Amino acid sequence: MAIQECVPKDKFDVEAIERAHSVGFPDLNPLIPELLEFVQDANWPVAVPSSTLLSLAGPEIVPFVRDVLRSDDGMWKYWTIELVVKNLPTGVRAALSADLAQLVDAPAQDDIANEADKAAARILAGMGA
Repeated sequence: MAIQECVPKDKFDVEAIERAHSVGFPDLNPLIPELLEFVQDANWPVAVPSSTLLSLAGPEIVPFVRDVLRSDDGMWKYWTIELVVKNLPTGVRAALSADLAQLVDAPAQDDIANEADKAAARILAGMGA
C-alpha cells in the first residue's frame, strides 16, 4: 500500500484513517500536516478518528500543531486543541504550552468567536500552568 492511501480523499473517507492506523507512526510522520487538515471540523466523519491517530504521533507533531495554533483559523485551532492537543502525552503537550499561553494572552477575534482561547486555557489549567 502506498502511504498516500492513508490520507483521506475527503471528509467522509474514514477508511483511509483505518489504513493509517494499521501503518502507524513513525511511518506516517510525513503525512502529519495533511492529516491535521481533517480535524478542522469535529462534525466531519474523519475528524475524531484522525485526531485519535494524530494523538499517537509523538513529538514530531509539535511543529505542525504550532502552525495551526499560529494560523488565522479559530475553528481549526479550537478543534485541534480539543481533539488532538488534549489527548497528547504530557511531554508533547508541554512542548506546546507557550503557544497555548500566547493564544490565551493575545487571542484574535476569530479565536474568541470560536472559543479557541478558552480551549487553550483549559489545557493549560489541566497542566497546572
